[in-house]
Amino acid sequence: MGRGSTLLVIAALAAALGACTSTSTNEATDEDYVGALTSICTDTTEQLDSLPEPPEQISIANFAGEASNALAGEAEGVRRLEPPDELADDHRAFIRNTDDQAAAWNELGSLPSADAETLEPLVTTIGQLTLGRNDLAVEMGVPQCQRSPG
Repeated sequence: MGRGSTLLVIAALAAALGACTSTSTNEATDEDYVGALTSICTDTTEQLDSLPEPPEQISIANFAGEASNALAGEAEGVRRLEPPDELADDHRAFIRNTDDQAAAWNELGSLPSADAETLEPLVTTIGQLTLGRNDLAVEMGVPQCQRSPG
């Protein structure tokens, strides 16, 4: 290969390498982020919807533990996403809310008794967190992340 041909090949390789590095980006687009978040929420909803109904088919403690695990897994999945800058604050709030819900369900499942006096504050907290999450889901453009508060 002559010197001119070698320079031409090197120039072509450099141009190809430059094209690859200049067009690839690690920044998430709104559509990528919303799509990934929707998928995570849909998976969690399917897990929660597949749980048996307490107290006839599953104990309240087991149901609460399973709900807590599903929500903790969801929070971890969302934590791995890279949000677009304009959704970064909502992203963090969504994770915080989901972590708080998982913790409340975990606490509910660990209660020694199921009397109304001990259950009512936790059920109220879970309902309020769910409503707050629903507001975030609407704001973020992911209606699939909304859930019924009760």
